[in-house]
Amino acid sequence: MPQPKRPGRGRVRQNDYWMRAVSFAGLHRLLKAVAGFPNGLRAGEINELVGENGITLNQRSSHPAPTTLYHYRNTLLRLRALKRDGRKLRVNDENPDVRKLLGITAPANGDKSLSDVARDPFAALVLKNEQCRSLFFDLFMRSDACLDSISGFRQNGVPVKWIRHRFPQTREVIFINNATGFTARCESPVSVAAILYGVRYWARDELGLIDEYCQQADGGTLMFPVSQSGPSAKGINSPVRQTAYFLLSLRSPGEWTRFSVLDLIAQCCVARRQPISVLFDAIDWLLKEWPNHTVPIPTSRALATLMATSPQREALELRKYYKTSNGPYISHIRVHKDIRVERTELTDHVARHSRKTEA
Repeated sequence: MPQPKRPGRGRVRQNDYWMRAVSFAGLHRLLKAVAGFPNGLRAGEINELVGENGITLNQRSSHPAPTTLYHYRNTLLRLRALKRDGRKLRVNDENPDVRKLLGITAPANGDKSLSDVARDPFAALVLKNEQCRSLFFDLFMRSDACLDSISGFRQNGVPVKWIRHRFPQTREVIFINNATGFTARCESPVSVAAILYGVRYWARDELGLIDEYCQQADGGTLMFPVSQSGPSAKGINSPVRQTAYFLLSLRSPGEWTRFSVLDLIAQCCVARRQPISVLFDAIDWLLKEWPNHTVPIPTSRALATLMATSPQREALELRKYYKTSNGPYISHIRVHKDIRVERTELTDHVARHSRKTEA
């Protein structure tokens, strides 16, 4: 496999850094709108289409700025969802992933979330893009692994740590592959905007390909591939239940076992390729089913974000704390030895069928 490029180095062209923090729900709405014009539209006509039809691209404004409109058009063009036809842009409906997206209802205006069924076609377009792959996703692969599909990334990708370094004359972001030690750097503002705040954001928040959390040791942030996309189900064999079972298997012989949420993320999420939200849903389930045997231990928000230097960093620091909607941030939980959950291989379907038979 070719080694990943080093972001910020001279051999990477400046226009390779085109990725920006766009909403994929907005991309889907825009793609469907342009699809209504089989002969294509000019860039200015697409801008007018957005304004006249009140198409929401992001949550910031119902009247996007020209720069915002450019980045949304450019993203669809770079991902080959749109293609040039003379001076016009039209939907690239020869692409099978684009055809899938055209067959899926786009999120309504005001809905900031991409639908679960649309994530994989968009993820496929992103992973097939040379710049996205070489500047970001290849960083997660071992030297003997090939990144050839979404499932290949989810199953074979390894964690990558990123950390900021500040020097008197410059700042840089360093990426380190945990398995191979391969290091890549972002040394320019445009590369940081494209990789750290562009494609990394897509992979984590829009496409559900990775999750991440801050590590306490050196201030680095660990990104890791996850095997699941979208909200997790909570049935008998769901990732949530399986994570709860696994958490309980980690208990020590004593009456109570005290777990650090940070350690649970490493063991239940990173090692098992599960989103952090699945662990938190598992803790929710334990608190609901065994409220007297599961004890959350809170910490103050001020202490949790002590090292944060910006609102963005503060939000990142808080990802490693469990929290209910109105509750405090939880750094540890205590779990009692008397919690007994029978592992079962029954699926929800079999369970329902059994109940019907008994009735």
